[in-house]
Amino acid sequence: MIRHSVLVLAVALTACTHSSGGATSTSASPVPAKGKPTAPVAVTAQVSERAARVTVTFEADAKDVQVGVHGVDGLVVEGDLAPVKGQAFARGETASFTVALVPPQGRASLVVSVAGDFNGARRARVAAFSVGEGPLPEGPGEVMTTDDGDTVKVMPAGP
Repeated sequence: MIRHSVLVLAVALTACTHSSGGATSTSASPVPAKGKPTAPVAVTAQVSERAARVTVTFEADAKDVQVGVHGVDGLVVEGDLAPVKGQAFARGETASFTVALVPPQGRASLVVSVAGDFNGARRARVAAFSVGEGPLPEGPGEVMTTDDGDTVKVMPAGP
């Protein structure tokens, strides 16, 4: 379970794109090329210093969709942390919402998780977007490069 969590965190962090100096930028978190099947959705965000406009595009019909937003590395998300709860979407439909942000000094990440029933199977997808500038905060763990060339941070197990 810890290895799976590290992999999800690593994929989310390596999928991040960078926003510059308060200017709004459009970012997309690409679908991982390998690993478990993920929800057939595309997640994009227009990120600025104090807000992000998130759009989830459904590439297949979906039922009982839950979307959650969370801050990482000191980023505080204000307002509803679950802007989509139990809704259904048809292929091609989108869900858009604005997230208020209180960023820390330096760079942090906005994480968007999407889960739902797609073609009779429960699937999920996590996308991460950079907020601010500078290096990611230092913390516990060791940064490594996998045999496939991916950069991952191996975190110690919790208590």
